[in-house]
Amino acid sequence: MSAVKNEDGIMAQSKDKVKERWTQYCSGLYKDEGGGDEMVKELESIFPSYEEDPQDILYAEVEQAIHTLKNNKSPGSDGITAEMIQAGGEQLIRQIHALCNKAWHQGVIPKEWGKSIL
Repeated sequence: MSAVKNEDGIMAQSKDKVKERWTQYCSGLYKDEGGGDEMVKELESIFPSYEEDPQDILYAEVEQAIHTLKNNKSPGSDGITAEMIQAGGEQLIRQIHALCNKAWHQGVIPKEWGKSIL
């Protein structure tokens, strides 16, 4: 970069002045000019804490996910196709919903859920 404006808006063209301005600019990026603890408290009130209990996965979310599965695709290692899951109806959706919530609350996902066969 051959020239930059300094804080007063005057063009600095020498290498030393450009370097000095960039150093000044970059060092100012990480200075705490914000609200400090007040800003942290405000952000914590907006965003949920990670310590809070996770919400249940909604039945409607599971139902929607099942209905949007693509048909005519190869089954997984268990041999179950999207069409089979969709044909399972409400009873299967309830079972999958309960299973997903159990995994969600325990924080453990079965290894098989992460496998993919190409």
